[in-house]
Amino acid sequence: MKKWSKFKKIMNIVALVSTVLTIIFFIIVKFNKKVIIETLKITFLTIAFHFDIRLIIGNIVPLFKNKININSNYYKLRKIEEKIYNIIKVKKWKTKAPTYEPDEINIDKYTIKEILVNMCNSEIIHTINTIVSYIPLIFIIWYGKPIVFVITSICASMYDLQFVAIQRYNRPRMMKIMERKEKISVI
Repeated sequence: MKKWSKFKKIMNIVALVSTVLTIIFFIIVKFNKKVIIETLKITFLTIAFHFDIRLIIGNIVPLFKNKININSNYYKLRKIEEKIYNIIKVKKWKTKAPTYEPDEINIDKYTIKEILVNMCNSEIIHTINTIVSYIPLIFIIWYGKPIVFVITSICASMYDLQFVAIQRYNRPRMMKIMERKEKISVI
C-alpha cells in the first residue's frame, strides 16, 4: 500500500471531520435554532465544502493525465507571469509549500517527462480548485453572512493559486533539464 504524506493525511482527516460535523450541526439546527449552532453549521459546511471538493477534483483530474500535452501553449510561461513570480519571490518560498503527493515529483521514480506531466496535472487540479473556491458564494442566498463566504472563498482560492504559481514557475526549468538530457542522449 502506498504511504500517505503527512499533508495528505491532514487533508483527508479535516475533510472527513468537517463533513461529519456539518451533518451533525444540520441535524442539531433542526431542533435548536440558536445563532451559535447556526454559525457552527455554516462554518463546518464551508470547511467541508472546501476540503471535500479539493479531494474530489484531486481524484478525478488524474484520470485524464494521459491526455496532457506538456508542450501545449496553455502550459507555456508568459513574460508577465515570469515578472510576477519574481516580484512575489516564488523561488524563495516554493519549497515551504506542502506537497500532497511527494512521490509524483520524485526523480528516482519518474522520468523528467513523467514529472512534467505530473506537474501539469497538479496545475490543472489547483486551477480548477481556484475556480470552484467561489461556489460557496451561492450559500449567501440561503444563509446570508456574505463576509464569511467571501473571505473563505478568497482565502481558499489564494491557497490554490500558490500551487499554480509553483508549477508554472518550475516547469520551464524542468523543460530545460529534459531538453539537455535529450541532447546528451542524441550525442
